[in-house]
Amino acid sequence: MRVLVVSHTYMVRINRDKLYELARHDDVEVYLITPKKWDTGMHLLESKQFEGENIRVIPLRTMLAGNEAFYFYLPSYFFQIRKIRPDIIHVEQGAGAFSYFQTLIARKVFAREAKCLFFTWVNCEVGNRFPLSFFERFNLSHSDYAICGNREAADLLRRKGFEKPIKVLPQLGVDTELFRKKDANDLKTRLGFEHFTIGFIGRLVREKGVLDLVEAVSRLKVPFHLLIVGSGDLKEAILRRAAESGISEKVKIVDSVPHEQVVDYLNCLDVLVLPSRTTQNWKEQFGHVLIEAMACEVPVIGSSSGEIPNVIGDAGLIFEEGSVEDLCRKLESLMKNGQVRSRLASAGRERVLRKYTHQEIAQEMLKVFRELIALGQSIAEEEWVEVDESEPRP
Repeated sequence: MRVLVVSHTYMVRINRDKLYELARHDDVEVYLITPKKWDTGMHLLESKQFEGENIRVIPLRTMLAGNEAFYFYLPSYFFQIRKIRPDIIHVEQGAGAFSYFQTLIARKVFAREAKCLFFTWVNCEVGNRFPLSFFERFNLSHSDYAICGNREAADLLRRKGFEKPIKVLPQLGVDTELFRKKDANDLKTRLGFEHFTIGFIGRLVREKGVLDLVEAVSRLKVPFHLLIVGSGDLKEAILRRAAESGISEKVKIVDSVPHEQVVDYLNCLDVLVLPSRTTQNWKEQFGHVLIEAMACEVPVIGSSSGEIPNVIGDAGLIFEEGSVEDLCRKLESLMKNGQVRSRLASAGRERVLRKYTHQEIAQEMLKVFRELIALGQSIAEEEWVEVDESEPRP
């Protein structure tokens, strides 16, 4: 089975572990096409050609790199599709992406037997205008399958009339060998932490609800530290709110760190909080830091926004999004009850091992690909039977 995956996500080496797991299967060849360069707005990513056992990374030139909706590949993309002759083409850029529209056109010309599917996180109406609205309608009507990163994204596709099969599955898993419980006393000492430590890791933007977290911890009556790891426009507002609440000395902000260092900061925490707030055009699509914390046996508290309750399940606590009072109560309950923290820590790790490892995500993807191949063979057999029966009998 030749599987072609197309996405800018895998320009980052650490994000490819799912694909390496997929390539471990002897009957699977993985081809990954990414843009050569990608402008994140903060820095420029560059992808390098790579070839390993059953996997090949092919960086190609693009236009509008950095714009997920409108970027597209130059003509060498069509040559590669013709050369690879994939059985499966999986594009992880969203339902309405122009690069997926481009892929479906290429499939029709150069890989007519290939099955095409896409991945999307989008879980609320965003009101796409032309030409994105046209791309989305075309893409949905010509796709064979969809993988959605959350349940609400699947519901949204159904409301838009998508009738083909849908699988709910996150885009990326977690490396449970890297993200695990470890001694972080040296880092805690450098940070000056000696009390119960509450943490947030992510973008410092309003929809992530960080100001709600600052307000909630300011109401706690017991000693604590608040560790915030991340960058964004809200940093100064967070520091002002902490000063106004008289807790500046308890709040520490660390700018974004390399992904492989996140595990060290997670292990400084007694609880991780993801207090996301739904807006008109956004709700939490998954919250990957939750499963990283759970893998490290750090108890988690999440808001009720979007997919958070489904990710956490019974392995953490949920508060009503936007309710500072409810969040404060949940924090106090964990701070006072070590047995509950211990139970949630174990349950979180077990849930990740069962549902969110790279191996599990790859295995579920492979099931989808095999289902599509089998479906194609079944349709081909039915067409052959119909033609055979239409022949005149002697």
